[in-house]
Amino acid sequence: MIEKIKETFIKDSIKDLEAIENLVKDVKGVLEDCVIEKVFATAHNIKGTAPMLGINSVDHMVKPIELVFSGLRSGSILSSKEIVSNTQKLIPVIKSELQSNQQHRVESNEVDESLRFFDSLITKNA
Repeated sequence: MIEKIKETFIKDSIKDLEAIENLVKDVKGVLEDCVIEKVFATAHNIKGTAPMLGINSVDHMVKPIELVFSGLRSGSILSSKEIVSNTQKLIPVIKSELQSNQQHRVESNEVDESLRFFDSLITKNA
């Protein structure tokens, strides 16, 4: 039963992440509110549900995204092309992790750089 729930969660999350990829792929500047809401809700859902299903490999990536997009929602962080480009970099990595359902940390300079960028925004606005 739990495997079926896990499989459905992964499938639905990947579908949501693909929708986000399509929403942000051509964005050059400010993100629209509906996009901010979609990214926040998806990150929040993945961050909250994945660990309950034994998927621990994505938390370190979705938590900073959730926090930054929470700041975008509240207005404490302003939208920028850097947020867009780093979101564009991280979404495929999160999808890949969910698809492979690996239990190890993805190591990549580009991923680490994007995560440091999001962490800097969170720290600056804390």
